[in-house]
Amino acid sequence: MQNFLGPVVAGKFYPEKKKELVDRIESCYTDRHGPGELPRSSDSEFSGPAGLVAPHAGYRYSGPVAAHAYHWIAQFGVPETVVLIGTNHSGLGPDASLLVEGGWSTPLGEVDVNEDLGKKILESSDYLRNERSAFAREHSIEVQLPFLQYLWGNDFSIVPVCLKRQDEEVARDLASAMSQYISKDILLVASTDFSHYEKQEIAEKKDKRAIQSIMGLDPEGFYENVHEHDISICGYGAVAVLLNIALNEALGPSELKYATSGEVAGYGEEVVGYSAIGFRK
Repeated sequence: MQNFLGPVVAGKFYPEKKKELVDRIESCYTDRHGPGELPRSSDSEFSGPAGLVAPHAGYRYSGPVAAHAYHWIAQFGVPETVVLIGTNHSGLGPDASLLVEGGWSTPLGEVDVNEDLGKKILESSDYLRNERSAFAREHSIEVQLPFLQYLWGNDFSIVPVCLKRQDEEVARDLASAMSQYISKDILLVASTDFSHYEKQEIAEKKDKRAIQSIMGLDPEGFYENVHEHDISICGYGAVAVLLNIALNEALGPSELKYATSGEVAGYGEEVVGYSAIGFRK
């Protein structure tokens, strides 16, 4: 346990008790903004590589959209390792961090880090550093774990990555480092929310531009839209890493769901946008 992080946001972003957490996850699936049914998880060998864009707000707000991502991926079997690319919200640590030992705890149990894969990716990148402080307060990675654990228990490992610097150079470097070790057993998750605290109609318009670039597998266009149209996507670097890997691995995108906190929680003056997108050959 001493090398395990978390739970960082249990009792804040999601329930801290196991039963309540399971009930909340299931309610995300059955919510009117969710898939409308529980996932049918397969225990077969994972038919990857595959990727997801998934939101990381409190489950009350983004959980139903996240459920679309995990409902979709459940049908493809159990991955050996999930590479979780999150956003550094605390400002702690270096420009890009990777956890290479220990694991992460949630109310649903402990998930081990894939030390071998983590070290290989670390050694192949010019920017990644092995630094735990970046993960000490980070919710963008942890909120994905209970959804993954609901599907597959603790029968998978993780490689957590946390980005503070999110420019194109870093995204290309990380994508190149990861692509060397991508296999059919790997799932990549880019954790991000989209527009922050905009009016509903403005958030939708801005986010549509960004999603069009994602669906077009266009990292350069994605960056242009984010900067030129002032789209406050907190994890745009994580998305860019996944986009570059999708290009390298010929992964095609599937748009699964878009909604805002205003639609889900009923307050439309200052909304946050959420998107679920799947990538697979």
